[in-house]
Amino acid sequence: MSRKDLPSLRGLRAFESVARTGRFRDAAAELNVTRSAISHQIRSLEQAIGVALFERGTRPAQLTDAGRSYFPAVREAFDTLERSTRALTPVRSADELVIQVYVTVALKWLIPRLYDFEQRHPELRVRLSTSYVDWDFDRDHADVGLILARRKEPGLHYRALFRSVLAPVCSPSLLSGDHTLATPADLKNHTILHVYTAEEDWRSWLDKAGVHDITPSDRIAFDSYILSQQAAENGQGVAMTLGPFARDELRSGRLVEPFDLKLPHQHHWELVCAEEDRDEPKIRLFENWLCEQVRLDPEIEEHS
Repeated sequence: MSRKDLPSLRGLRAFESVARTGRFRDAAAELNVTRSAISHQIRSLEQAIGVALFERGTRPAQLTDAGRSYFPAVREAFDTLERSTRALTPVRSADELVIQVYVTVALKWLIPRLYDFEQRHPELRVRLSTSYVDWDFDRDHADVGLILARRKEPGLHYRALFRSVLAPVCSPSLLSGDHTLATPADLKNHTILHVYTAEEDWRSWLDKAGVHDITPSDRIAFDSYILSQQAAENGQGVAMTLGPFARDELRSGRLVEPFDLKLPHQHHWELVCAEEDRDEPKIRLFENWLCEQVRLDPEIEEHS
């Protein structure tokens, strides 16, 4: 086999990610594509090399014998690329603070407060790196992150900040008409808007509400809460908000909460950085400031 006959890099990336994380869903979130795209890329890879790499119909994803044999070489190849690329990346300066933050949190909570931090610390140049995946910290390209820590990785420092609250929201127009939203069971008559990287949000809330005949993943999907909230505001359906990131829309009446049931999210929003960087002055300044902002926010219950 010559190099021109090697399988596509896209298929190899999908295979490596699924094999490493053990789930097609996690690989899709990591690579910022849909699960169906991951499945298609792996099928194309299997067709190109002529062997099956995963057992069909198993959860979590199970490698075949061929997949287990192939994975170490593919992983090492990507690790080598990562190390070499990192070596080319310019070292960040001591007066620049790169903050990785989930896009909804950036727009709805952090950015309105950042002016205060910049006024207090004019010696620092702040750069935001927004992400559509809320739980993975990119230590190679950010100094510090504000993430929803669904899993914790070794070598990282975490500081729990607060827990979000899950609550459905919709346009006031959905509270009247032929299919008014009076009880959670009425959701079956409406379009559910969900974030495909957080499908468990709707499942958890519906289970708590005692509604078991609705499948959120069959409905309209978005890659961020802010987009699903916007669709809800436009009257396109009912979104699951991640409080307190829809408070402006709720205060203005552009969105309403049709039900009383609110469910604390199972994970905390946390500050995260590399363990070896936690005592750097710029990171310590930002961590202390961020914790202060959480304490000052009356709608956030600080982690204790």
